Amino acid sequence: MLKSFLSSRLAEILDLNPNHDYVEYPRDVSHGDYASPIALRLGKEQGRNPHDVAVEIAKKLEATDLDGFAKLEIAGPGFINFRLNQKGLLKELNGFLAAPRHYRLPTPPKNNKIICEYSDPNIAKPLGIHHLLATVIGQSLANIYTYLGYEVIKINHIGDWGTQFGKLIYAIKQWGDRSQIDKNPIDELLKLYVKFHEEATNKPEIEDLGRTEFKHLEDGDTENRALWKWIVEISMTDVQKTYDLLGGITFDHVLGESFYEKKMAPLIEQGLKEGIFEAGEGGAIIANFPGTNYPTTIIKRSDGATVYITRDIATVQYRVDTWHPAKIVYVVDVAQKLHFEQVFHIAKRLGLYTPTEVELEHVIFGRMSFADKKMSTRKGNILLLDDVLLEAIDRAQAVVEDKNPDLPADEKRAVAEMVGVGGVKYAILSQNRMTNIIFSWDKVINLQGNSAAYLQYTYARARSIINEFGTTPLTLTGLAEDLTENEKEVLRLIPKFPEAVVLAAKESKPHFISEYLFDLAQAFNGFYNNDPILKAPKDKKDLRIAICDVATQIIKQGLSLLATIDAPERM
Repeated sequence: MLKSFLSSRLAEILDLNPNHDYVEYPRDVSHGDYASPIALRLGKEQGRNPHDVAVEIAKKLEATDLDGFAKLEIAGPGFINFRLNQKGLLKELNGFLAAPRHYRLPTPPKNNKIICEYSDPNIAKPLGIHHLLATVIGQSLANIYTYLGYEVIKINHIGDWGTQFGKLIYAIKQWGDRSQIDKNPIDELLKLYVKFHEEATNKPEIEDLGRTEFKHLEDGDTENRALWKWIVEISMTDVQKTYDLLGGITFDHVLGESFYEKKMAPLIEQGLKEGIFEAGEGGAIIANFPGTNYPTTIIKRSDGATVYITRDIATVQYRVDTWHPAKIVYVVDVAQKLHFEQVFHIAKRLGLYTPTEVELEHVIFGRMSFADKKMSTRKGNILLLDDVLLEAIDRAQAVVEDKNPDLPADEKRAVAEMVGVGGVKYAILSQNRMTNIIFSWDKVINLQGNSAAYLQYTYARARSIINEFGTTPLTLTGLAEDLTENEKEVLRLIPKFPEAVVLAAKESKPHFISEYLFDLAQAFNGFYNNDPILKAPKDKKDLRIAICDVATQIIKQGLSLLATIDAPERM
C-alpha cells in the first residue's frame, strides 16, 4: 500500500518504530494525496521549529526513490504533503489493471486464522429487523478478512438452549396444537411464547414451571428432548429462507448453545477447584471478579440449570482447542458489552486462551430503531426482516420501472432485488457501527446520496461503456496530453481502495469501505459528465475506457465486501 510505503520510508530514514503509522490523509484534498505530521512531533521532542524539521525530512525523502511523486510540499506548521504526479497516477492505473484482485494488498500474518461469529438468531423466533445489524456487519467482516487473505471460519451461534425453551415447551404442552404449529411454525411458536409471558403476568408461578421444564430438558427427559429437537429443526428451516432472501449470508458452522451442553461441567469443576467460582445462595455457583468493577455473576443456578455465560465460556475453550485461531470476533450488540468482558476475563483466568496468542474481540454496534417501533419478541411487537426486505424490493421495482421501463420483466425484478436488498444492507453498513442507527427508507432507495442504489447506478453507468467498447490492454507510461482534473480525481483514489479495506479490517468498521466507494462514485460521475469518451483522441479514449474499467471493478468488489451486495449490469 502506498500509505504504508511512505510510512515505512519515514521510519527508515528517521530510525523510528516501523510498526507505527506516520502518514495520514489530508483533510483538504487540494493539499495532496497523503500527509505526514511527524515533523510536528519531532520538533516538539527536540525543541526545534517543526517547519525546519519538515524541510530536513523532505530533503532526506527526496534523496531516496520516490518515483511517481511530485516535489514534496511543506504546509502549515510542518506537515509534509505527498502528491502523486501524472507518471505515478498512470502507474497505479496500470498496476490495478494488471492484478486487480491482489493490487497493493499486504501479506497476511503467518497465523492468519480468524473465527467470526455473527447473526446468532434465537430459535423459535423469526428474524426481525434488529437481527440485520449483527448479520450484515459480521458477514462484511468475514468477507473483508477473506479478501485480505485470512482463513476465516464463519460461525452462527444460534440460541437453541436456555430457560426460554422450558417456557416454550410448557406453553406447547398447555396450549399448543401440533397441527396448527406444523402449518405455520414460527408464527405459532411466537404466539405461544408471547402467551406464556402474558399468563405469567397474572400467575408468576408459571415462570418456575418453565424453568422446571428446562431442567427436565437438560436432564434428558425424552418428551422434552423430542419437542426441543423439532422446534430447532422447523425454526432453522424458516431462518434459512430469510438468509436466502437477504443473499450472500453464509456460515461454515451452525453450532448452537446446546452443542456445549456436555462441555460445561469440567469447566465449572476447574473453576471451583481454582477458586475462580464459588458456592452461592441455595446451592448456586457464582463468579466474582476481584480487582475489577464487574458485578458477581451466576455460573450455575440453584436448580442445577446452566446459564448463558457458562456456555459462552465453553465456546472459547472449544474454538481455541479446535481451530487454534489468532483471533475470535464476536459481532454482538452493545447491550452485551459487560457480558463479554466477563466471559473474556473468566476464560483468561481459567487459562482457556493466552491474550498474546489469541485475541478475543467483541465487535459492538449501537441499537436500531425503525419508525418508532420497539422490537421485543417477548411482547410480540417485532418488525420482521422478511417484511422489510420485500418492501425494499417493491420500492426498488418502482424506481426501476421509472428509470428503465424497457427492461424485460424478469430483469426488472432481478435488478429490484439487487437494489432493494442491497439498499437495506448498505443503509446499515454506511454508518459507523458505534452509533445508534435509525432505519430510514429515504436512505435505502436513493439515487442521489450515499446509498447502494447510487453506487449501483454508477457501476451500471460505467459498465455500459465497457459493454459497448470492451477494454484495451494498457501500458500507459505517457500521454500526448496532460491528465484532466477529473481524470486525476478518479486515478488518485485507486491506491486508496486497499487502504480502505485494511482500515475496515483493523477497526472492524465496514463503513470505511462505503465512505471510500461514495468518494469514488462521486469522482467518477464528475469525470463521466465532463470528460467525453467517444470523441476523445485514441490515447485519451483508451485511458478513459480504462478509468471506466477500474471504477467498475472497484465498485463491484467493494460492494461485494459489504455483506455481498450485488451490482447489476443495467438499471
